[in-house]
Amino acid sequence: MKDIHNAQQSYKKLKYSYNPHLTSNLSKADGGKITEGWILSETNWNEQDLIDFVKTTSYLPSKLIDGKKLKKNVEEIYFLTLDFDKGDPSMEKYIESSSTSKFSWFLHTTVNHQKSVTDEGVNLEPRDKFRVIIPLSRPVSLDELSKIKEVFVERFPLIDKTCFDGNRYFKMNSDALTHLRNFDDDEGNPIFLNPDDEQLKTKKKKPGRPKKEDIYFSLNDEVVLEDGISRAKIIDVKNGTKIFCPYCDRATRTHPDVSNAILNINNAGQYTIHCFSEPGWYYQNPEEIDPSKSKLFWNESVGGPSMIDYVSYNGDGPLYIFKNNGDFENYCVQKNIDPNIRSYLPRREIIFNPGLSGGLNDKYYNLFEESEYMIKNYTTLPPLALNQVVSELEKRCKVIYEIMINIFGEKEYLERFLNWIAFILQARVKSYTAWLITSNVQGIGKDLLFIRILMPLFGEKQSQLMNGSRIAKNFNKIDMNCFLRGYNEVFSAGNAKENLHRKESLKDLITAPYQSIEIKGVDTFQTSNFMNFILFSNSEHAIFLDDEDRRFNVIRNDGAIKVSDLSIYRGLKYLETDIANELREFADIVFTLEYDRELANHPIETEAKNRLKALSKDEYEEFAERLKAKDASYFLLDEIFPITEPEKNMGLKTDIAAMIEDKIDLHGVIPARYMSKICKYHFQYHNYKSTLKRLKLKGVEETTQKFDGISMKVYESK
Repeated sequence: MKDIHNAQQSYKKLKYSYNPHLTSNLSKADGGKITEGWILSETNWNEQDLIDFVKTTSYLPSKLIDGKKLKKNVEEIYFLTLDFDKGDPSMEKYIESSSTSKFSWFLHTTVNHQKSVTDEGVNLEPRDKFRVIIPLSRPVSLDELSKIKEVFVERFPLIDKTCFDGNRYFKMNSDALTHLRNFDDDEGNPIFLNPDDEQLKTKKKKPGRPKKEDIYFSLNDEVVLEDGISRAKIIDVKNGTKIFCPYCDRATRTHPDVSNAILNINNAGQYTIHCFSEPGWYYQNPEEIDPSKSKLFWNESVGGPSMIDYVSYNGDGPLYIFKNNGDFENYCVQKNIDPNIRSYLPRREIIFNPGLSGGLNDKYYNLFEESEYMIKNYTTLPPLALNQVVSELEKRCKVIYEIMINIFGEKEYLERFLNWIAFILQARVKSYTAWLITSNVQGIGKDLLFIRILMPLFGEKQSQLMNGSRIAKNFNKIDMNCFLRGYNEVFSAGNAKENLHRKESLKDLITAPYQSIEIKGVDTFQTSNFMNFILFSNSEHAIFLDDEDRRFNVIRNDGAIKVSDLSIYRGLKYLETDIANELREFADIVFTLEYDRELANHPIETEAKNRLKALSKDEYEEFAERLKAKDASYFLLDEIFPITEPEKNMGLKTDIAAMIEDKIDLHGVIPARYMSKICKYHFQYHNYKSTLKRLKLKGVEETTQKFDGISMKVYESK
């Protein structure tokens, strides 16, 4: 009996949605951001109209509620769009194997067809990339589509699974190569794929022998090698060796004497056999994987799988954390990994500790990596006394010396800085002091100091120079493996609140043993804090500094000149090379220096630091400190709430002045109803609202307290 076709098939139409804002010049990523304005349309099911369709229209196979490209808005789906971009099957192979299908389909190549691409830094050979449009005889829901997906994924393991999302759009290709497979009924109408066909229903697994894709092999299993005669255990076969597939029938093959499979080791450290005769992958028993060969591990810090040796083009750190299980499974498909490996990955806590060996070991995964200068053995070199370090630097590294002395000005300050660097690099620890380097001239060499001189010693991956606006922000992956952090321009002009916030955050980071890492989609977790800080600014008042500060070394050389005016400057094109030529000698000095631990962890007193302290202290801070100290006499309450002269001479006070004085002396608070009058007296040239804002920055805040059982709003310095 003939199928009863719906109206769509009867009129030989293909329904789809398009967006007029998606043009050929728009990148795929930018197109993906367009979520609204999708319009339902249709085209004729004939070769020319289909060719014009895929060359001029970016499409998706569904009807969308309100035209919004969201999965929850997918109302019904009209066709499948199989997306092949892994080279298996090839376009020729697909056309050949599907030429006898009992339904119609249309194939077209994508914009990246047979183009070289880069995947995680590896250049991949050009390969076939194409899509196959398979119209359905009736619209289906997302639930029905998910069941159809299982059948096609089983048939094509390397298919891009996102092509079944229902709300994914497919970019037009003006240069598309196409192929139409029309399968018609007796009346000449094209037959579309019937979603109710028995072949599209997933079959339950029967007990007994598993399917081929469920077969696991052991490293002690033997395989036949490429010569067709020799046999060897899999554990003794080299990665990438051609073999005969042990799972397909050699007698039924067209070329039974030619090896038809390859043995590889995937990124999980798991051996795989890829059979070309019956396209599929076979995996080593996941319980037998070698953790030392695995680029994957179960990250106990975040509660999910992670990948090591990941290079991010965004510079956000070396550790790749999968967003969710779907992200991990997609990675497994791309890299030919058995997703069941997840349960057998080595479980490790993630740490960053320069004092321990780096990489994956039996207890943890250490993000720390030794730089080439850390690896060198310096024990054969004579030790260098601290009081000789500056003269040795001047003698052995003339370029580096002149840049550094231009920044620090005094040999005493440069000696202390070199001691600080040597302590951190030799002891592999964090210092409890930081350096703040200010200048009134730009271009004196601060960036050269950090990027060209220090970063190679500390390691390029674990030292970063950032803008000061990043201070006091949430910490993410890039902060997990930081050994040396530089902040450029730590001063935020005209923003006292931000500057105070930055100072408090820096104070905590300089001394805190741990830092909280926040990564999108992952619960916040703590890791050890080994950050050491160098701060740069062109402002003399770069941060607020407390009188009793014990964290900051502050340097300002008012005689500093531009690097281009130094005697060592031979031109910009030579400068970096000249520095690089001295780095090994500079490293020898740093790693043989007999450092003083105490000096490295106590700041040096400088004129620049004293000036900064004076600039940091203001009338608002004084007000807050006196309130916190319960010093009522400072507030001159008799002047603000006066009495008659005779009463004053008798030592009397007004009831208001006496009451406020008691509240300050006993509790360190000012009643809120009198705060306005007190502030107007002490800060005559500022309005009350701005005064309260400034006092709040110093810790003076409104609160409620009880006195004799009565609640009262008061201001307190916290």
